[in-house]
Amino acid sequence: MLRFATVAVAALLMALQAAPAAPPQLTPVLEALVGDAPAARAFDYMTLKAEGLDLNAMSVAVYRRTVPQGGGDRRCLTEAEAELVMGLSAARTADDAAAFGDDRAAASDAWGKWGLFAEGLANGQVATEPPFSHVSQRYTGAAAETNPRIRELLTRTARDQLIRNAFEGGPQVWGALSPGAKSRVDTLLSQQMCETDGENTAWLKADVAANGWFLISTTGEQASRAAWLMTQHADRDPAFQRHVLSILEPLAAQKETSAGNFAYLWDRVAVGEGRPQRYGTQGRCVAKDVWAPNDLEDPDRVEALRAEVDIGTLVEYTAHMHRFCADFTG
Repeated sequence: MLRFATVAVAALLMALQAAPAAPPQLTPVLEALVGDAPAARAFDYMTLKAEGLDLNAMSVAVYRRTVPQGGGDRRCLTEAEAELVMGLSAARTADDAAAFGDDRAAASDAWGKWGLFAEGLANGQVATEPPFSHVSQRYTGAAAETNPRIRELLTRTARDQLIRNAFEGGPQVWGALSPGAKSRVDTLLSQQMCETDGENTAWLKADVAANGWFLISTTGEQASRAAWLMTQHADRDPAFQRHVLSILEPLAAQKETSAGNFAYLWDRVAVGEGRPQRYGTQGRCVAKDVWAPNDLEDPDRVEALRAEVDIGTLVEYTAHMHRFCADFTG
């Protein structure tokens, strides 16, 4: 079974991933805006561009604020930080103040359309074109589920996939956008994704503590996979991911969860802890249209290891993942 992750990463998050060891620092002017959303929204970012400031580095600096220096889980951007990221990113590609304003208006219109579309799918409207047709099917399946616990799980993972598919499929909803407008919408989607992941993690953590894991024999393959997917996206709670990994290892041997699920989570936890991965499922963009796996525990055996858990070849997986790097700028 060849299985691919359905997550696209906003360009700024890629930039953060590729940031140098010595992190950039916000200028005093921008530092004064991080706690004031209205001021951050009204700020003239085009003046910074005219001064030659590295706007990409400043965006990375904003994202780095979400990683506690003394350790701890990463948090979502605040409203003011999101405004900073949007302003800095949009200014990078805008030719002048008029274009900057047009991008802001276009992004606002697109975000309104997205809200209506997302609400419609959640309330039973049917999407007929991929990738949202798959999300629509998830919502339909959740609504038909009679077990309240499984219905809640499936509904939450449907929203998870709705947001993640928007990075690639969003133009179906809002049409073509300029780079500046797209960067704004991507930031808003990243915020929505971060908040949804946090809510989903809290729910799953409490549910598993109370009821145990979603076993294939008792809850079915779909529920087991949905719970794994939610765990896979619980990156801001690595302790919970490690806990679930310890649960899944014996369950995979008993065929009470997919061996592929265990493999993906094994790699996710390893990379999160700064260790080499085993199966090559986690990676990053290294150039435009070029994705590469993170460090491997045993490169010579990776294909054999992937075959053991039935997740297809690394060659096929890499070829598929290249498309998620179309907007990579380094």
